[in-house]
Amino acid sequence: IGTDIWDVADQFRYAYKNLSGNGSIVVRVDSLVRSNEWAKAGVMIRETLEPGSKHAFVAVTPEASHGVSFQRRPVAGQDSANTDVADVSIPRWVKLTRTGNTFTAQQSADGVTWTNITPTAPVDIMMASNVYIGLAVTSHDAVAVTAAEFSNVSTTGSVTGNWQTADIGITQPVGNSAESMY
Repeated sequence: IGTDIWDVADQFRYAYKNLSGNGSIVVRVDSLVRSNEWAKAGVMIRETLEPGSKHAFVAVTPEASHGVSFQRRPVAGQDSANTDVADVSIPRWVKLTRTGNTFTAQQSADGVTWTNITPTAPVDIMMASNVYIGLAVTSHDAVAVTAAEFSNVSTTGSVTGNWQTADIGITQPVGNSAESMY
């Protein structure tokens, strides 16, 4: 559950590892339960595990007309921004890359041919060298549970640690267990 990954603070479940310096994450979003037309599942690089943290996020929605969104919060506790690609359906591959403080987002139908999600200006987010990299899911509804299935997750760069999960900004209800990563 979670109201959203948006505005000045987020509510979602995060499965993550540690990233030091430059790196990327790729995943295929195989499915996403439509708890809301703006439910989201995708890849994220986040500075902290606090609800208002700086982050970059490439999300797929269950509504093809909403498609894929490159969302970000460049300043902790401030408003989010987005660049959307409409008329894109699940399953969908998404990729997020950090090079210095520049973040780039891509999406693909097949995981081979990638299309940039290009904002009007480069996305520069000043983050610490050591950040979190992983998979994020939100139902876009504080009382509705959603579920996403991911496959083919891969990372580049100095990514360390075992997969961990965190409830960001909201406590998940009893029975909404985080499934194992395998």
